[in-house]
Amino acid sequence: MKMKAIYLLTIFTISNFLFASEHGIYLLTNKSVTGNIDEISKTIGTAFSNSGYKVQFNNEIHTPDYVREDQNEHCGFKAQLIVLTKEDYSNFLTSYGSKYLVGGFLKIGLFENENGLNIAITDLETINRTIFNDLFENDEVEKYNEVITKTKVYKKEIISLLHKTITSGEKVEQNMEPIRDDEDLAESSKDMFMMVGSLTLFNDEDQFPIIYSTENKSGFSGIQKLKNDFITNIKNFTPAEDDIEYRWYQNEEDLKWKVISQIESPKNNAILLGITRPRTEGVSFNIAGSSRENDKNMCPGIDHAGAYPIEILLLQEKDKINVYTQREMHRMDMYFWDAGMSAFMDHMSMPGILDDSIKKALLGK
Repeated sequence: MKMKAIYLLTIFTISNFLFASEHGIYLLTNKSVTGNIDEISKTIGTAFSNSGYKVQFNNEIHTPDYVREDQNEHCGFKAQLIVLTKEDYSNFLTSYGSKYLVGGFLKIGLFENENGLNIAITDLETINRTIFNDLFENDEVEKYNEVITKTKVYKKEIISLLHKTITSGEKVEQNMEPIRDDEDLAESSKDMFMMVGSLTLFNDEDQFPIIYSTENKSGFSGIQKLKNDFITNIKNFTPAEDDIEYRWYQNEEDLKWKVISQIESPKNNAILLGITRPRTEGVSFNIAGSSRENDKNMCPGIDHAGAYPIEILLLQEKDKINVYTQREMHRMDMYFWDAGMSAFMDHMSMPGILDDSIKKALLGK
């Protein structure tokens, strides 16, 4: 009887392994599209705006060319980022708790390569498999599966709208690196054990830490005031010396952080900000594509355009506003794991410098 139980358990385990689904952080939806990248991005923005989405940002995102002083190393390819929000989607996320508003930005990346213009979404199913995996690990498996099932409906809507809107090129649904399977995502598997730790936001307080906390007895108006204070601090931001020196840049504005998107929880107890800046974009895409560069495509890392913006969550918890953001090493692992261990090792100082830079930009000190 015991041997039979072991046999059945083994078969069950093997079956799970064989039928595990794979999920990319990015999902390619359109290949070899013809047309100007600016015009195509405007067309997409209009289509989503007409379908109930709010276009928070629709503009260029900076490629490795922006941080390469030698013009002989330039690829000439462009990339574009579209950041969307949708009230219905925000309501869905926060129905499980306002902390999950962190997944509220829906992102589309457009990027050129030797085969033309391509479009990829930041796969909201993969993102939610990561953000909500505290449910799975805290024995709320049914609720976790419910979230994923509902997320697939929104994902299908976005893919269908892109396929309907873009008539040229090839319509696809292709997972893009970094790719992980559903079991690893649910169980917050460690990608780089010694360097990063568990891929989770809420089951390990070190991965999505509180970087600032303040008492608040003014309700939602207090959160809004703190948000406005942050925006003012960001406008007045001056980078520290190590932040200035770690990579070549064209001008001082390249080091300025900027809020490009924001969304409020329908429960009036949280605000999510999205920030980014030119040099950080260019450097990260340069690192992400370094192992894939060739004579035909010298900056393939721009296929990760949907990695931005960086999320800053202001959340009312009891009598305090707690401000959260991902530890940058963890966020890079989440969005750029495929760059490889050697790339992470070569740029070990970068995540810590960014952590400090973001804190200084928000807090003014």
